[in-house]
Amino acid sequence: MNLNNLKVPKMPGGGALPALLKIGVIGGLGLYGVANSLYNVDGGHRAIVFNRILGIKDKVYSEGTHLMIPWFERPIIYDVRARPHLVESTSGSRDLQMVNADFQLSRLGFVFSLAPSQLS
Repeated sequence: MNLNNLKVPKMPGGGALPALLKIGVIGGLGLYGVANSLYNVDGGHRAIVFNRILGIKDKVYSEGTHLMIPWFERPIIYDVRARPHLVESTSGSRDLQMVNADFQLSRLGFVFSLAPSQLS
């Protein structure tokens, strides 16, 4: 059997529908990737980024929109706003009267004072 003279029928191109379908799938995957690579850090918060390969990155991210690599990186967001703490105390005076004292203390949330690489 000689295959040199065998004629192969040409396949039709398919038209515009498969091309539009390819463009739609590629565009949808691109949009999905861009949407999952952005994260927001709100005011009064800070973020660190955990990388599945390298571990915790040294940079602390402040407010704003930041980029990350989807699945490989994950932001961990902390609240660093000052919060009031109310301390109530009841005590008796020398003349046997009850005195109520209320104190409001301000304390800070979790703040990084060391780089994450210095914590170990």
